Amino acid sequence: MKRRQAGMTLIELLVALALTALLGVMLSALVNGWLKVRERLDEQVSETGVVDFCLALERRFDSPVLRRLYEQRLPLATRWLDWQPDRQQLLWVAAAAWPQAEGGSRLQRQRLRFEPREQRLLLETSADLYAVAAPVWVLRERLERVSAMNVLYHQAGHWLAWPSDQTAHPGRGVRVELVRDGAPYTCTFVLPWGRA
Repeated sequence: MKRRQAGMTLIELLVALALTALLGVMLSALVNGWLKVRERLDEQVSETGVVDFCLALERRFDSPVLRRLYEQRLPLATRWLDWQPDRQQLLWVAAAAWPQAEGGSRLQRQRLRFEPREQRLLLETSADLYAVAAPVWVLRERLERVSAMNVLYHQAGHWLAWPSDQTAHPGRGVRVELVRDGAPYTCTFVLPWGRA
């Protein structure tokens, strides 16, 4: 007569512990790999934000128009591009592709504005060329976590700081340099009158 075994042998217990440890290591590696992939995707989303912002800005630089503007019924100086370093903003007028979507006016003011305290870069438009008061700006694009911004212009084969003489022609191109999340980015735009 055979005796029935009531429990597990030591060898069976050791095999069960080894299998449990192996499954734990494999699960840990799987979770760690998944977290690394997620971090990489988050980084790519961050970079895509800069690319999308630069593409939106490029569309606005494709069709600048020299047009007299008014604020509070007073004419403003006529400039192709008006860089105002004290306000950290660049202003210009451009033709819009969809006038009905942007206030019914084909020509619109454009404004690229940096807010250092909030650490953001804003692209805004206004259909109000002849503003009785301050123009009403509509936000088109926003880029967060920007700690620095600089605007340069291209002339005679060099990228230069914006000229103090605002009546000067802005040259063949515009470059926006910015720092986002500690990483430097540069967006370069060829102006229509500068294309060969």
